[in-house]
Amino acid sequence: MKDFAPRAVHGRRRRSRADDGQASVFLILLMPLLGVMFALVWEGGQMLVAKAELMTVAHSAARAGTHQVDQTATLDAGTPVLDEEHARRAAVEYLDSAGVRGGAVAEEGRVVVVARAVYSPVLLPIAESEIEAQASATAHQS
Repeated sequence: MKDFAPRAVHGRRRRSRADDGQASVFLILLMPLLGVMFALVWEGGQMLVAKAELMTVAHSAARAGTHQVDQTATLDAGTPVLDEEHARRAAVEYLDSAGVRGGAVAEEGRVVVVARAVYSPVLLPIAESEIEAQASATAHQS
């Protein structure tokens, strides 16, 4: 009498050869897309960092301008009076010391600063090789 117990299978069942290599082709086609997406995310993040740094410089330049007080007018008025010419000059000098282009206007106890910087993409070859960022800040003398 023969034993009808199931025998252990010593090997894997072979698949059909119809789908061999399909995953490799898919990954090869997907890699450039993933590379471009990574580059877009990287460049976007770097542009946001550059913009935040530019805003910080603009705010600091505006605050530096508001520290310029006309001493004679302040003594006469009893409250701080902004020396507009020195305030404008101090803000522009701050921008220059930070290596940022821009300008400043001082009037009516406030200093308005506009700062401009250029960002050059590193990973993506964009038609324009430089992207200009602009930030503005206003500081009021208190």
